[in-house]
Amino acid sequence: MPKWKFKGWCTGYPGGKPPRFLRPFLLLLLLVEGKAHGYELLEKLKEYGLQYELQDIGYVYRTLRMMENEGVVISEWDVAGEGPSKRVYTITEKGKTELEEWTKTLESIKDSLNTFLKIYREVKQ
Repeated sequence: MPKWKFKGWCTGYPGGKPPRFLRPFLLLLLLVEGKAHGYELLEKLKEYGLQYELQDIGYVYRTLRMMENEGVVISEWDVAGEGPSKRVYTITEKGKTELEEWTKTLESIKDSLNTFLKIYREVKQ
């Protein structure tokens, strides 16, 4: 069990879909794990509190393929294990740079959200 836990996405976002931050979470998991195949990443997301519904699993795999096409992750086939071959993903140096950029962006979003919540609480009283 991981020592960190994220709050899961809430199911009711007013006015639309929740923001998608899958990409930085996948990069972070690959940085922590070293390498993993898609199903392992889905399971790790669950352990960390981020669960994707069945219809979103394809989104996870499409995101991994897009990230591979962009050079932020690489993959290779694991043919040694039992069962069918599995594509195993690893973060690249370009991926580590992107993760650093995401970290800065998420810090800015966090600051903006904290300001939003502070203003809301002041006005609400």
